[in-house]
Amino acid sequence: MLRVSEIRLPLDHSADALKNAVAKKLRISPKELVRFAVLKRGVDSRKRAAIVYVYIVDAVVADEATVLARIGRDPHVTRAPDLEYKFVAQAPKRDFNRPVVIGAGPCGLFAALILAQSGFRPVILERGKVVRERTKDTWGLWRKSVLDPESNVQFGEGGAGTFSDGKLYSQIKDPRHLGRKVLTEFVKAGAPPEILTEAHPHIGTFRLVTMVESMRETIEALGGEYRFRHRVADLELDERHGVRAVVLADGSRIETDHVVLAPGHSARDVFEMLVARGVDVEAKPFSIGFRIEHP
Repeated sequence: MLRVSEIRLPLDHSADALKNAVAKKLRISPKELVRFAVLKRGVDSRKRAAIVYVYIVDAVVADEATVLARIGRDPHVTRAPDLEYKFVAQAPKRDFNRPVVIGAGPCGLFAALILAQSGFRPVILERGKVVRERTKDTWGLWRKSVLDPESNVQFGEGGAGTFSDGKLYSQIKDPRHLGRKVLTEFVKAGAPPEILTEAHPHIGTFRLVTMVESMRETIEALGGEYRFRHRVADLELDERHGVRAVVLADGSRIETDHVVLAPGHSARDVFEMLVARGVDVEAKPFSIGFRIEHP
């Protein structure tokens, strides 16, 4: 497969125009183009009189080597990288202590999903409620000033981003194409397919709740187990073996050999516990911006 970039077409172009432009870049006839798929589409509006779409396309031709040799050194025509996600491990067939994911925000959600897809049947501990109950509690705070300390904007299934506007940001440098895996899973959960190709993908707040529910159902179907209203109070650590168990606020224990800590930035009691246990903790850098509106 070949990757063709910097294909510029007017906003009102036809479907055939894109196919012809890809063939032209590859110096072949449109008939020689086996198939192609849009990887990314952006808008270049720097020139008001000539606003254009800018495409990156993956194309299949019969003889890639011949096409590349004919083109020579064109930075806009290269071999397409493999975008398929590579799982780093699979669960053993023998019995094992299930991994525990602490927190059901974006990080915990995807950690649990990958673990479940790898056969590890993770246990997900979330101090808050399921996303729909949490939504009611959050609106109760906004409209009636009734606060549930464990179910609000910060705590509960989906994390703080559940009530954002659904903008998607990714690292520019992503050599392993992990962002593609994230977007693909979002589409499976109900996001519009356009997020796979748009330069500035956006989901929309109204879709997020059902998507979070869909991803939970996928994890559970693969053997994962959610436990809501389960606040983590402590970790049992061993200098030789690392983590041995997770201790909950009610005193119960879950024996495990692996823990994914994904509590978000507001679970200060968790961070205090980690520091008390001698776990190395460092501040995360962040950026602050502001918007100026002129009358």
